[in-house]
Formats: sequence, structure tokens, C-alpha cells
Amino acid sequence: MDGATARPVVGLFGAFDTGDLGEVALRRVLEEELRRRRPDIDLVALAPLGAERPIPGDEGRPARPLPPGASIDSLGLDALIITGDVLGDEQHWKARYPTAPEVVADRAVVTLVLTGTRSGQNAAPVVTWFAVGAVGGEVDLNALHGRSVWARDPATEQQLGSAAVQSGDPLLLAGRVFAPDALRRRLDLLRMCGAVPAGRRVVIETASGLAASPTSEHLLAAVTSELHRDPKLAVVIATLNPTGQPLDSMVRVAGLIAERVHRLPAWVGLDDIAAAMSGSVAVIATSPAGAHLATSLGVPAGAVETGLGDHFDPAIPMLSLDGPDALKALVAGGHPAATEKTIATLDGALAELADRLPRTAAADRTDPEAEEASALAVLQQRLVDERTALQAELSRVQAELDHLRASPEHRLAEPIREGYRRWQRRRT
Repeated sequence: MDGATARPVVGLFGAFDTGDLGEVALRRVLEEELRRRRPDIDLVALAPLGAERPIPGDEGRPARPLPPGASIDSLGLDALIITGDVLGDEQHWKARYPTAPEVVADRAVVTLVLTGTRSGQNAAPVVTWFAVGAVGGEVDLNALHGRSVWARDPATEQQLGSAAVQSGDPLLLAGRVFAPDALRRRLDLLRMCGAVPAGRRVVIETASGLAASPTSEHLLAAVTSELHRDPKLAVVIATLNPTGQPLDSMVRVAGLIAERVHRLPAWVGLDDIAAAMSGSVAVIATSPAGAHLATSLGVPAGAVETGLGDHFDPAIPMLSLDGPDALKALVAGGHPAATEKTIATLDGALAELADRLPRTAAADRTDPEAEEASALAVLQQRLVDERTALQAELSRVQAELDHLRASPEHRLAEPIREGYRRWQRRRT
């Protein structure tokens, strides 16, 4: 028997195809940590639409889509890990796919995440919920009692009660997947495009609903006050949901100081946001994913209250934006949050998760016809991945060219170039 056929296939299901870079970061961290602990497994990412809905945020590696819920075909997995902010009702999941809301019911997404079953049977011989979060709505969590469940945050652990234990947010380990040299190169590219300035900067990670909330006004006042106080400070505005509300409508500073407010372009990816955060003097986060990503990179981070206070790690301070000096302490002498205890808990939970995964593939996975079909599926998936990666790279290059054409330097130099071309044509 070929040794490769005995490798257990483990699925990692999450909302990896929604454009939320926080979920993309979660996927990268879990893939890195599990492969390091269990190099003998084949890890497959799954999402409701996956490769059927390629998006820039999938980094050219779209997840495998779920088959229709009524299909009798199995997922072909030896184990399934359900992760991320997935404990929501059908209305919540439909909001994540506004262009294809029918996919939620068609592929029985809610049934899978709340019960671990498909068509009345377990989705895999081993189903585990790891670092899952509750996202609201009318959700019945009774089916999770007696199952292997780790909660992502204290709020979810409290909601699940005795059905779950705390794992912590794996994004606090995200610093392990970003190489310092890669972040420096990304930062140089962002500076060349004018998206990130040289010198001291504060990064504000904003959520789509921030502009319509009262918190937005307090944050704007605090940022304006800090820019007036420190003439060498710049602000970079970023979002982990670049497909959502445009950044132009968020934190609009007036006056001359507006020149020191920069917004990351819509084409940025997870590595670009991590590069902008790394080396900054502080990060103001409106989402747990933004705060935890910044903390993992060793950057002082403060959270802004947007109704998600109990989803942040307890070590991350909540900023009070009720005065002109709200940001002064964080910018002047902030320190990265002390998350050593949470990281130790995460490492222990990941070690236990890796130990629970099967050591060999199920017997029915050694069928030659199934292996041949599996090889064809892998080849098709690789072709999809290559095509998507090429499309994403072409889109990125085009966006960079458009940004350069819109720069003041290009507008000043273009008449000179055009005059030189006319002179050359007259000579010839």
C-alpha cells in the first residue's frame, strides 16, 4: 500500500470565503500550528462557497466548497474541525453572503456548524469545534453538549456553559506565521504606493459599522487632538473587511492635518495589514481580530468599545474616548498586552486537538476508484487555485498602476513625457 494513502484527511471548516481577513488569518494560523504538530495529516480547508466564489482575500488558495446539503456524498474526511465565528443562526449566515443567500440553506451550513451533521449523519468520524465564537441570533446550542468544543472567547464560553472549555483566540499566535523580512518588504511596497508614510504612525483598524455609531465621533475627536499635539505623527486607517464599506467614509479628519491621514487601498491583503501594523507606535482596534493581530506582532493595542468588549482578550485595554487625552497614554508609552497566559492555554489546547486527530485514514478510503477520483479532484483544485492566484495578482498589479497614475508625481510628469513624445515624433 502506498504510504500516502494512509494519511488521514482532516477538514478545517470556517467562513474563509466571506472576504473577512480575520477569518483568513485564523485559517493560516491553524494550518501552520496543526501541520507543525501533525505533519502526517492532509489538511483541507472548507467553506460554504469556497472556490466557487473566488475573492482577493483567499490569497489564491480558495477553500473547497461544501456540496449541497441534500447530497448523499460524504465529505471524504477522517476528521472535521469547525472553527471561527460560526455559531450563528440562518439570518446571520445569509448576511455573510448577500449575493448568494440561498447557499446557506442549500448547503445546510447552520446544521453543520451547530450539530456537526449532514443529511442526518456525522460529517466525519471525528468532529471537533475549536476556537468557535457565538455571533448572535436565535441559536440552539444544545446539540453541542457532550461534544469536543473549545470556545474562542469568554462570552462564547459563558453562553455554552459546561459544554465548552476556553481555548483563546488563535490570532494571538498570528505573529508566528509572518516572517519579519516579508513584512519589511510589504511595508516598503506600501510606502512606494503612498499608502503608508515614513516615520511614526498609529494604525486605526475600523469595522464597517463604525461610521454610523457614536463611537466614531469620539474616535475622530481623539485622533484630531493627537495629530494636533504631535506634528510628526501620522495615522493609517485599515480594515479587515476591504470588500465592505469604503474607508473614505471612516474617520474623516478636516483641515491641514488631513494630509497625515492615510487609508490603505482596497487591494491590500492580510500581509499588507500586518506590515502596516508592525513597527507602528500603537494600534486602535474596533474588532477582536484587529486587536489580537496587532498584539501578536508585539504592537501596543487598545480596543474601542463597539459592543464586543467581552470578545477581546482580557489583557487588551479598552480605550476611553471621552477626553482629548484619550490616546495620549497609549501613543506615548503603551506596551504590548501581556497575553502569555492565553498563549499557554492556546498551545495546550492545540496540542490536545492535534492528539485527538486520527493517526490513520479510514479503511474505506483505500478503495482504488476512490483514490483515482480523489487524485482528479486534487488536480482540478490545483488548476482552480492557479487561475485564482493569477487573477488576484493581475488585479493587484492593475490596482498599483492605477494608484501610481493618480499620484501627484505622475500628474506633474505626464505633460513632460507627452511633450517629449511629440518632439520625438517630429524628429522622425
